[in-house]
Amino acid sequence: MFENYHFNKWKEDKEGDYFKVVGQFDIDFTKEIELVRTIEMKTKRFNEQPYTYSNNKASNIDGVYHALEDADNYAGQPDAEMFDAYKYKDDERFINFKKVAEWFEFDKDKPSTWKFHDQKPNQQLMFHIDNLPGEPRKERIESKDFKFARDKTRFLVFLEDWEPGQIFQFGNYVHTQWKSGEVVTWEWSTLPHATWNGSWKKRPALQITGTATVNTWNKIREGSRDKCIKVH
Repeated sequence: MFENYHFNKWKEDKEGDYFKVVGQFDIDFTKEIELVRTIEMKTKRFNEQPYTYSNNKASNIDGVYHALEDADNYAGQPDAEMFDAYKYKDDERFINFKKVAEWFEFDKDKPSTWKFHDQKPNQQLMFHIDNLPGEPRKERIESKDFKFARDKTRFLVFLEDWEPGQIFQFGNYVHTQWKSGEVVTWEWSTLPHATWNGSWKKRPALQITGTATVNTWNKIREGSRDKCIKVH
């Protein structure tokens, strides 16, 4: 679907190269956002990520999870807060959230994860690759030890309109000014990306991950910024 990322920081990346807007769900998410925010969510930290779908796992040195990756991040904050999260797949109260996840038609015989993310002001997720724990570098992708994950994909659905200060960066492309219901996806196996909420409001979104089917890939190929997605 997408090519491997190039890792040239001076090259201009454009929408559609490694990142794509698939469409926009025609749904009012207000009531379900209000409902999920009444639930006690877990605050997710960078060095606690399980990398569930990654074919490359985080280190565990003498019982210390993420040890090598944290050592590489000596100048940063390895345990920085990323967002608050809630897995809603088995919660029947979230009718519209569930309809959204089902629309992507992931392989039902393999695991998938449906999460609500609420990124609060000043929470951030530093530059990373979903399929590779630690610092995203070209030589690590080109290593004989690196394992691609071509069958996996991830979608992000924004649940409210963009606010100034809310940022997603995919490779060298910075994505802003989304509308409620907008769906995006990216080259999951090799593309570095980051998110930061520098606004004064929470940034709610659905993160939906799984093993793609032919129908999933077709929806990505046929999707566009102008596509209106209706679910019943």
